[in-house]
Amino acid sequence: MRPFGSITIAMLLAAGASDTRAHRAASGWDYPFECCSEADCARIEAAAVRETPSGVVVTIAPGGHPMWPTERRQPAVLDIPYGKARLSPDGFFHLCMNDAGELLCFFSPAGGS
Repeated sequence: MRPFGSITIAMLLAAGASDTRAHRAASGWDYPFECCSEADCARIEAAAVRETPSGVVVTIAPGGHPMWPTERRQPAVLDIPYGKARLSPDGFFHLCMNDAGELLCFFSPAGGS
């Protein structure tokens, strides 16, 4: 993946300075408020992420994310441009999506997939 610029890092730091909280990742950092409503975000496996020339494609199997339960018959496939990716504070991939399978936020470790 492309390296994250200083503007992206500054935006991440500013987002973390807010007193408004969403929910916490298992590793202890808080997902930004604009990304979730207590259940929209979760760590995903690196195998679900495939790099493309313009970004990444994330494929979530039914049951692979809290917002994509096992009752779904098809995987959720999200095409995420590099510009929409945020730096992951814990070095793992995290996806925030709504129950329609639409992207809210995507976090990638430094260095990409």
